[in-house]
Amino acid sequence: MHSDCGRGVFFPRRLLGQRLGLTVGVVAAGVSGLLSLPVQAQDVPANVVFLVDNSEAMQDYPQYLPEVFTPGYYPTPTNPARGDLGGEGSAGLAINTGCSDPALVSAMSWFDQNSTDPAKNGSIVYDSDSDLQSPFFDPNRFYFSRGRRLAWNVKEGPWTINGSDFEGPLNSMGDTLTACYAGVGWDTTDYPYGAGGSLSSLINECMTCLATKGWWRGPIVTSNTSPSQAGPWQEIGQPPPPPEAFRKWILRGRVLNVRPPKFVVARKVLKDVIRMAPGVRMGVATFGEDHGWFDPALLIEPLRPSCDDSIPAINETQLNRPRLTQVVNRVDFRNNERSTGEALFSLGGYFSSQRTDNQWANWFTQPLNPGWGWPGAWNGGTYDDPYTGMSGASWGMASNEWLKPPATDPVTGRYLSGQPWEEGTPGGRRSVCAETQRNAVIVVTDGTPRSDNTVPITEMMDILEANGATHHDGSPLTFDPANPETNTHVGGVNYCDRFVKRDEYPLVEYFTKQDCDYTDYNWPTGLAVTNKNFMDDVAFFLSHTDLRGDMAGSQTVRTHVIGYGDSSPMLQSIALAGRGNFYRSRNATELREALLQALNVIRPLAGSTP
Repeated sequence: MHSDCGRGVFFPRRLLGQRLGLTVGVVAAGVSGLLSLPVQAQDVPANVVFLVDNSEAMQDYPQYLPEVFTPGYYPTPTNPARGDLGGEGSAGLAINTGCSDPALVSAMSWFDQNSTDPAKNGSIVYDSDSDLQSPFFDPNRFYFSRGRRLAWNVKEGPWTINGSDFEGPLNSMGDTLTACYAGVGWDTTDYPYGAGGSLSSLINECMTCLATKGWWRGPIVTSNTSPSQAGPWQEIGQPPPPPEAFRKWILRGRVLNVRPPKFVVARKVLKDVIRMAPGVRMGVATFGEDHGWFDPALLIEPLRPSCDDSIPAINETQLNRPRLTQVVNRVDFRNNERSTGEALFSLGGYFSSQRTDNQWANWFTQPLNPGWGWPGAWNGGTYDDPYTGMSGASWGMASNEWLKPPATDPVTGRYLSGQPWEEGTPGGRRSVCAETQRNAVIVVTDGTPRSDNTVPITEMMDILEANGATHHDGSPLTFDPANPETNTHVGGVNYCDRFVKRDEYPLVEYFTKQDCDYTDYNWPTGLAVTNKNFMDDVAFFLSHTDLRGDMAGSQTVRTHVIGYGDSSPMLQSIALAGRGNFYRSRNATELREALLQALNVIRPLAGSTP
């Protein structure tokens, strides 16, 4: 579906991924202006949990800084000194540095600190929220960066972001000389600071670039770079970093205000939407920390306000929008997994009637059947991790795998929040207030789910089959878990062949179901062709299953997905399986419009039959 954003009207459009009568929502390119959310009389406000991707990839820039150069432009001196242009000093190899290469200047033309347009000169702080410990970003200070993201002291030096603290204070410098010498680790041996202020050619270049352009492309990390100046490295079980990750930059805050990192954009846009969205109960969650196998979502803020303060109208004081925006600021974007499906499954537990009638435990207490190749069986298991050698034999076999209580990691000492449940006190923070209420999760993510398959797939499918669940075209859901390695008709949910991969008139190419069987750097996975990844199965279960035995009607949860710079078929399949819409956004304007459009879709349904 394509949205006429000015009116919130939907109409079909083949080029944007619709096939066989199945509907996918997207944000079209070039849309501008904010969507309004019409205030309507509603019996019961909708419940909306924003599920924010907190993976490490959210630190990246929406577009990497350019690793381009004009052949033959850069000087190639014979036997350069370690700190000179073309030399390899402690901070890295000084090749293709500077700010004058025509190809580089052209690729950086989106920024001009001498422009009179704030959208191009970055003079306005992108996110000046007083709740943050540091402005994002001070226009007159300098920040250390790599080509893909701000330098992070967990993996890179010199650094701007410290540890897990993504709200600041940020490490920055106020003048060009300090910024350039800090950028080479204060090494005055390789990068001499002589009498009368004579500087190495690399430092001179750096200072000139920062003064005239506001940015400098510096050395590139090699195996000879000083450890304190090196990084990142490839983690076992993770894809190798891109080439841009090894290129050092120093950026004036103005540059970052024009093109901030993805987490800064997503955080600010979500806060803006929370501040203005009328007539909905709201909560905030992120992907949970590593618990070993199943990683439940971290529900940072359960749905607000309480049921008593929501009906017949939202009590704004108790909704407490400032608290909701503050918890968004507290998100740490350092997760090494993107566990969308596991997070969705755990939010299903939050929306369930577990506190009232033990619904979730009745369904998902171990042992579950059937056997090898599907998580949670009595004899469990999958293949061992090809990258780390970790055994897959015990995959999802813990007795409380899908009911995990809070715990403390015995190695790191970190607090692990466990499976979130609603607060069931009378009139309190229950997840669902009334049988006519609409429940939804809006996922904001920048990529395909990874390390995300520890969910009780066989039990979910058994429940769905017993209830006569059908696909969107009316055909019955089927699932045959026997012999997953050889079974060519395992069934389950996989809509990845419904979406357009390439549209070049007159040829239209669609993805295949096997495109969503990706296994590279994605362990563990199932073994059955066309059902090796289970995220869309989870979304289907939540949107087609009555999660509450304590209310009349059917209390389901729909899933809307916003791909921030990503429209991979699995994300689209999750949204379709979740009876929601998929939106692709490539910038802040489209991300804001996608969030508002999703809320526009959810809100009119409140008070109607779920």
